Formats: sequence, structure tokens, C-alpha cells
Amino acid sequence: MSSTSLSRRELMRRLGGAALALGMSPGADAAQTGRPPRRIRWAAGWLLWRDFRPRTLSLEEALQDLKDVGADGIEFTPRPGELDAAGLTIESIKRLLGEAGLVVPAHYLSGPFHDPAKKAEIFAQAQEKIDSLHAFGARNMVIGPPAAPAGVSRMAAIRTMAPVLTELGRHARSQGIVIGIHPHLNTVIETADETDAVLKHTDPKYVGLALDTGHFHLAGGDVVSVVKKHGSRLNYLHFKDAVRPFTRPDFFPNIRELGKGEVDFPGVMRVLKELGYQGWIDVEQDFTTMTPGESCRTSMGYVRDVLRKIYS
Repeated sequence: MSSTSLSRRELMRRLGGAALALGMSPGADAAQTGRPPRRIRWAAGWLLWRDFRPRTLSLEEALQDLKDVGADGIEFTPRPGELDAAGLTIESIKRLLGEAGLVVPAHYLSGPFHDPAKKAEIFAQAQEKIDSLHAFGARNMVIGPPAAPAGVSRMAAIRTMAPVLTELGRHARSQGIVIGIHPHLNTVIETADETDAVLKHTDPKYVGLALDTGHFHLAGGDVVSVVKKHGSRLNYLHFKDAVRPFTRPDFFPNIRELGKGEVDFPGVMRVLKELGYQGWIDVEQDFTTMTPGESCRTSMGYVRDVLRKIYS
């Protein structure tokens, strides 16, 4: 190979960066899905099927359920060893996705971003996610915060994390990937104040917000207000319904299908319409008392009958 030839990774980085600069998503489009383009595309998280305890469910079953309800994608982040255990590869998953007319919009990454000793390990893990996102033609990396470190104030930990998150966002963006901070219960970023702080101390060019409506609501936040306040930083959403009060640490009893809890989703959709938001919303159901198929039909039925009529 000559000195002027590009490696596959470098080529993907340049193509992704060019697409991002033009406001294009390397993810699904009308040509991939066979559907008219939408401003909002809807996915559901694989964890609803993966973590179902009464019996083991396959990725094929999850994709069929999502195809049946007219979803656009499935948020799928393989755990270590998960693909081998299921006899799957990236290529076989892409084939299954193609057969179902679905795509993968995002991967999830969590780590001790506040710990300088872990930085190299975190960036190596992030690069693995970036490479996998390229393989799937996706562009979103959802960043899960770590648990609050002992002996350090939460705000101090957030200030320590912020430069690392900005650097990670810059590294990802150079390869066509965008990152979004994901406030989550039982971590160092849960509340409205903590969300404000991490966004204040990170560079908006490189660090967005991947809001989870259920976690933010259970942490005492006003979901509609935060979408209004930080709309310019939104680049991905998890829609999850929930009911208060939350008793730490187990939030599973508080989780509901969309439209069955307290979150004002119509209000959120009206704000997204005002903002002109274009991107993915993932229905992230951590827990259900139904089967995954029933849960998916319930939430996506609410999307179809209520939310898409407000903004689609």
C-alpha cells in the first residue's frame, strides 16, 4: 500500500466527518428502510428482550416485534461475549436488520470518566464502539455516567469529568460520531442541577444531551422544562414513562410503558416540534410486567396514536 493510501478506519473517519459537517446522518435513510424520510425515527432498546427473565428471547424475535409495530430501529449495544454466545456476528446482525427493514441508531458507553487512571481504557472502549457504529452505519454514542465516587462531592466529580467528556466528544466527532450525556439514576448525574452542570462545563460543539425522560422524572426533574432549556444540546432521546416516588436504588417498580405513567410526552413532542428536532427517539423499557412483545406494542401504539400526530 502506498503512503497516500487510506486505511479503512481513516476512510470511515473522513466520510463520517464530512457527513456530519453537512448535517447528514450516516445512519438509516429512506434508501435503507424503504420508508419515506421522517424528522423523528423511532427505535426500541434490545435490553427489553435481552433481559427478559421468564425465557430467553432471540434478537430475531425482537426484530420481528419491532417490524410488526412499524419501528425504524433497535438500539443494540452488544455486551462482551454476547454475539459469540448467540452465534451472531456483526455481518449476520446486519443481514437480520436488513430483512426486518430496521437499523441500529446508537451504542451505549459507560465508564469512570472522573478517574484519570482509567482514561486510556475508556478511550479504547470508546474506539471499539465507534468502529462498531461505523459498521452499522450509525452515528450516536450515548454516554452513561459512573456512580458517584466516594469522598468527593458530586459537583466536583462532574467538573473533573467534563474535560474528559469534551475530549472524548472531539475524538468521536473527528470520526463522524456524536456523543450525548445520559443522566441516569444511581449515577453522579441524575438531577436537573447536575445535568445543568455537566453541560455548562463541557464544550457544546462536542458534547450533547441524550435525555432519558424516565430517569430524569424520577430524579425530580421536569422533563418538558429541560427539553426547552437544553434543546440546542439534544442529539438523542430515551423515552421511558415512570411514576414517583422513587426509592433508591431499585427503579424497576417505577417504570411504565409510554402513556401509563406521569411523564408529559405530548408536551415534550410539542417542544421538539418547536425546536425542529430531527433524530432518533429510543423507547427504552428497563422493566415490564408484560411480555416484551406486549410492552413494545403498547408503547409503540401510543407513539402511533398520540405522539406521531403531534410531531413526526
